Parts: sequence; C-alpha cells; structure tokens
Amino acid sequence: MNGSKVAYRYAKSLLDVAQDQKILDKVYNDMILVRDTLKENPDFAEYVSSPVVKTANKIEIAKKLFGKKIETLSLDFLILVANNGREDVYLQIVKRFIHLYDEVKGVEVAKVISAVKLNKKLLSRIQKHVSALTGKGIEIVEEINEDIIGGYILKIGDYQYDASILNNVQKLQREFKENLYDPKF
Repeated sequence: MNGSKVAYRYAKSLLDVAQDQKILDKVYNDMILVRDTLKENPDFAEYVSSPVVKTANKIEIAKKLFGKKIETLSLDFLILVANNGREDVYLQIVKRFIHLYDEVKGVEVAKVISAVKLNKKLLSRIQKHVSALTGKGIEIVEEINEDIIGGYILKIGDYQYDASILNNVQKLQREFKENLYDPKF
C-alpha cells in the first residue's frame, strides 16, 4: 500500500477517535506540534523514520519529547504508528490529519507566495477577500520565494492566481518570441 493511502487511513482513524472523545481541537494542536517538530528538525525526522533505529528507542524519544505536551490519545497514536512500523510516513499522516481537520471545520487553506514577508494587515486583507470568494473560513500559509521578484502567487486547492513579476516577465518573453510582426522594408 502506498504512503498516501496509509497516511489517510491513520489520519482518518485518529480524527474519528478524537471526535468521539470530543478532543478534536486538542489533538489538532498536538499534530501541529508534531508537524512543526518534524519539519524544523530534519535530523530528528530522519532518525524517527530510520529502519535501523529500534522501535523501542523511537517510542522512548516520543514519550520524552511529547509526553507532557500532548494529549494521551495523540501520544498513544504516535506509539501505535511506531509499533506498526509506519514511522516513515509520520509527516504524511500528520499533514493528512490537518487537512481532514480543516475539511471538518470548513476551513480552506490558501497559500500565498511572495518575494518578501507580507505584513499582518495585508495578509488579513487577503484572508478576508479569499474568504468572501470561497464562502469558507480561510487559513493563510505564507511562503517566501525571492525568485518571483515581486507581487504574489495565491494557491487555493487546485486554483492558482499568479500576479508575480516573474510571471509577467515570462509572459512578455513568450510574446516577443511569438511576435508575428514582419517588417516590410
């Protein structure tokens, strides 16, 4: 079974149990913590997903690292995933859980890519505008990419709006290449 199917099944199971126990929001915050820890510490993520490291060692580290910071359900879930030998898809599972949570809560994730960090006022305006367009709650995820020179790229689901300077320059380059003007001197 591929990683995305495994991730979906584990994430959906955790979501269902968290809803049944009425601690969905707490488990969501736990999964945000786990995601951020794995993303910010690539050495830790590699250690956890390594087949060479014994499962008992991984579980012990998870208990020490997250034990008092997360719900018992979340910790038990991390241990279950490790015991089932699926540590290599921890990050996929966590991301899928967050996505499922957003669906349950009616929240759409909008990714804003810009050349520089945007201020809170501008992000708030983008969030309100996108929320009005979609009719859903919007969570803004910001990404910095200096290659776009200026402007921004907005991604919502399968939709992408590219208002970057890089995109405008590339359009001009294509137009110049396709210029059909034939001077008659």
